[in-house]
Amino acid sequence: MKIIDAHSHIDYLTHKHQSDVVGSVCCTNDENQWTQLIDLIHNDKNIYGAFGVHPWFIDSVSDGFDSRLEELLNSDSDYMVGEIGLDKYKPNMDKQIDVFIKQFNLAVKLKRTVCLHCVGAWDKILHILKQYDKSKLPIIVAHAFNANQKILEQLLIYNNIMFSFSKINVYGRNCRIANIPNDKILVETDGNMDVCLMDVVQKIMTIKNESDIAEIIFNNTQRILKHG
Repeated sequence: MKIIDAHSHIDYLTHKHQSDVVGSVCCTNDENQWTQLIDLIHNDKNIYGAFGVHPWFIDSVSDGFDSRLEELLNSDSDYMVGEIGLDKYKPNMDKQIDVFIKQFNLAVKLKRTVCLHCVGAWDKILHILKQYDKSKLPIIVAHAFNANQKILEQLLIYNNIMFSFSKINVYGRNCRIANIPNDKILVETDGNMDVCLMDVVQKIMTIKNESDIAEIIFNNTQRILKHG
């Protein structure tokens, strides 16, 4: 069984610690991590980079960050955009939205997979998505997905949205995996060393009652690495 961590961070690259994990999608939090991640990628072919500014770190944003991000993304067609998004419980939502849209526009323009953070702000994300032509949206990975059924149904109208799960939201009471098509499911650690991805896959296998779910999830991850 082969697994690729669909969402990790610089401080914990899962494939270096878990034998069944053959690669890690590594997301940055802010611009200060971009160079560090590039160096890691150049030294390890099993790291897949996603570059962006996380909504928790928007205070780090300086003028022209989006132009620098575009230049970076243009330097390697494999690079993804992330972790970007919105968080209801963090300050300055107006700035969060501005920073998110600038980065999301680059993902749309360059057709790059997006690693999306959303906490309590799906209404705003859905409003933003409606401003785009559905056929031109990139792959969007809803990281650590834990929203309600109504939100899930609204997201499922978008063919390119996929859903990533970790230990927390596989075992939690709001788990939606049973209602998500198999070809939209991914697994992740979010850089949490306490998450065993093999356990997560096996739990999903039990929920879905399908023995080939591990292979399906692996193929799904290949899709996000190729931007669709």
